[in-house]
Amino acid sequence: MKRSVTIIDIAKRAGVSFKTVSRVLNGAPTVAEALRHKVEDAMRELDYKPNRAARLLRGGKAHSLGLIIGSRARFVSSPEPDRRLPSYAADVILGLLQACHPAEYHLVIESVVPDDVDGPAALERFLDLVRLDGVILVPSLCDTRWVLDLLESRGMPFARINPGLDLDRALCLVIDNRSAAREVGEAILAHGHRRIGFIDGPSEHAAQRDRKTGLLDAVSKVPGVHVDVRQGNFLFTSGLEKGRELLELDDRPTAIFAANDEMAAGVLAAAIDAGIDVPGQLSVVGFGGLAIAEHTWPRITTVSQPTIDIARIAGQKLIAQGGQAGDDWPQLITVPYELTMRQSLASVPCP
Repeated sequence: MKRSVTIIDIAKRAGVSFKTVSRVLNGAPTVAEALRHKVEDAMRELDYKPNRAARLLRGGKAHSLGLIIGSRARFVSSPEPDRRLPSYAADVILGLLQACHPAEYHLVIESVVPDDVDGPAALERFLDLVRLDGVILVPSLCDTRWVLDLLESRGMPFARINPGLDLDRALCLVIDNRSAAREVGEAILAHGHRRIGFIDGPSEHAAQRDRKTGLLDAVSKVPGVHVDVRQGNFLFTSGLEKGRELLELDDRPTAIFAANDEMAAGVLAAAIDAGIDVPGQLSVVGFGGLAIAEHTWPRITTVSQPTIDIARIAGQKLIAQGGQAGDDWPQLITVPYELTMRQSLASVPCP
């Protein structure tokens, strides 16, 4: 019977240490490119087939984290513009990779539709097929109770980024959405605006509901302010559509606050399409500190929440936890935000 190839055989063929071979097999980013190529060439020459399951059984840790996104995107070709992941997810992924790479961890990404009848079974299959040391949840899954129940039943440590409900369950990293939105409202009012449009986020995103509440807190202190609210879904297309609706009103707003930056960019596009100058005739404010708010012109005033840092902290804490959800795992971490003033917010236009 043919003897199985071992990492020692590969190390001898490649002229490297067996530890180097192990690091290559585990995807460590610290291995020099030349050494990696030597090991990969030796593996091909020896027809080595790594047994991932056996490696997992030998070690106590999986050295993998799972990011589960509650997206309606089905990962199929579609002409519909909203069948994609929000750009917010890119910042979360970057932060998690910053945590994973130095620790020689892998990041596995899956999508589960929270209101799909097959959602629980899909998540069960994923957790059965992929061994993980922890899971990260973003809105809206971070507030989906059947997801929390399922992970807790498995003893799986998980982190929730910007949840709005049940903040005593698992590791929760949040910003004060209400306070931040109140500051936005106060800044808009300080520039003289009294007709304000607000584009809300999806109702299932519990934390963002405080953004409308914070705005209303601010305007309630100033007489004569009128707020028109429209329901958006956090994507550019809804900002474009709802922005057009607000700008077509007979008594249109002089300032529009969108509950995230993608929608704010959509409002800016709607204004440009209508020949409305920003900020000369309309001020626009977003929320989130996404790259799109900095890459438009004019650049968009926004609440900068450090999403990349939040995700990195979540990943680092999960890695340090070692795959075990102990009694001390539930924590609430409030992360500071900053109101970043840019060119899109200016004084109310003269009549």
